[in-house]
Amino acid sequence: MTGKHDEQEAAVRDGVGRMVHAERAALIDDLTRLGAGDPGAAAPGGDADLDAPAPLDTRLVEEVFHGKDIRRPLGLVRTYAPEAAVRTLRVQARTSVSFGGAKQLLARVRLTATDFDLPGGTGQGAEVSGTALALLLAVSRRRVALDELQGPGVRMAQAASSWWLRPGTGFSRCAARP
Repeated sequence: MTGKHDEQEAAVRDGVGRMVHAERAALIDDLTRLGAGDPGAAAPGGDADLDAPAPLDTRLVEEVFHGKDIRRPLGLVRTYAPEAAVRTLRVQARTSVSFGGAKQLLARVRLTATDFDLPGGTGQGAEVSGTALALLLAVSRRRVALDELQGPGVRMAQAASSWWLRPGTGFSRCAARP
């Protein structure tokens, strides 16, 4: 049984590794088309980068999330693979606020993606719906996408986002507020 489990883990790891490489390559291509020189020259790459201590899921979050951070103000649009967008959102959902995630927020709101299948949503409580990337930005404390969200839980997400942005605060204080 361990052999089969190891094979399944290796398959997941390989799949996430491919998603990380695909997102990194797409961002480098986008920036190169803008005339940013060769952004890939300064970016780590290859398999050695994937062997570094950070978990692959963390690297995927970084590639999707920070790629969106970079593209959005430049007016660049990327169509993300559903599995990359959903996996990134789920990773943020299970990660503590202290590590940049949204676990505590999702004890109060439930996320529903309007563009990708997110079976059963993520979280519990009042619904917040929007594209997977708008949800990802919102739960990652980026206020830029809050206007793209709908549902009775949006106000909670907005309050949490505002509260998180104040120095020395955290969602645990916001959640305790009426």
